[in-house]
Amino acid sequence: MAATIKRISRERKELIAQYATAAINLYGVISVDEFVEVFNHYEEAHTTSEEAILALTRLARTDDVDYSIFGDLIWGLLSVPDDDDFEDNVKVIRKYQKGKPRYLPSKEEFLKYVDFIYREPEAPYAELKAFILKHKLTSRGEGLEGVDGDLIDLHSMIQFGVSVKYEFEYFSLPEYTYKNEDELRAFFQLVVKAHNHTRMYDNNGFTPNELAELQKPQRAKPNLKEPIKSKAIPKVTWDDPCPCGSGLLYKNCHGRRSPG
Repeated sequence: MAATIKRISRERKELIAQYATAAINLYGVISVDEFVEVFNHYEEAHTTSEEAILALTRLARTDDVDYSIFGDLIWGLLSVPDDDDFEDNVKVIRKYQKGKPRYLPSKEEFLKYVDFIYREPEAPYAELKAFILKHKLTSRGEGLEGVDGDLIDLHSMIQFGVSVKYEFEYFSLPEYTYKNEDELRAFFQLVVKAHNHTRMYDNNGFTPNELAELQKPQRAKPNLKEPIKSKAIPKVTWDDPCPCGSGLLYKNCHGRRSPG
């Protein structure tokens, strides 16, 4: 006979939901059992798979939440179960997560990932922003409708495992111009640096550089032997699939920050 789950207080549900939100922002996709291990790593009052599922589903009925549950998986709202590419996206992430250790920072640091746009380390993105502004690579200015928004997009693409080649080509759109090959090459190296210092879903939250110190996974570091191509790729249209791999249309995903 199945065990009976006692009433879960709202405070308890909100705590479990807080951890679920941080987990999907850091790991992208996580199984319920894995989530329980993460929660119990930080909290003395342990949870179970049954309590976690009940708490998360019950809270989702009454509150706006940033997570979804499908089967035994918890994931973020950028990937929805009725999307044609959802299953493939999840399979790819789960495939590359398999066998890799999980990044578990301090409790204080982990809970900072409740904020969707939180990123750590920040230094590579600060360098990119400073370079863009100093060399006037774009006239878009700062803010979410300008350079800051573009860097948020870049961070999201890297999290999803988009290749370095496409990450760089994202900044080859008409809004970005380069004076010469030296400037282009210097900017490319900064994009590579950001890639190697960004926490990725495929790596269970580790950066490629961190994971390379622990083991040598196939996708830990990008292939830097490919020649740099300065030719811009065709611009993504509003109704094209977003290149970040979320499965959403560009206008409903990263394109929402693009100026009209």
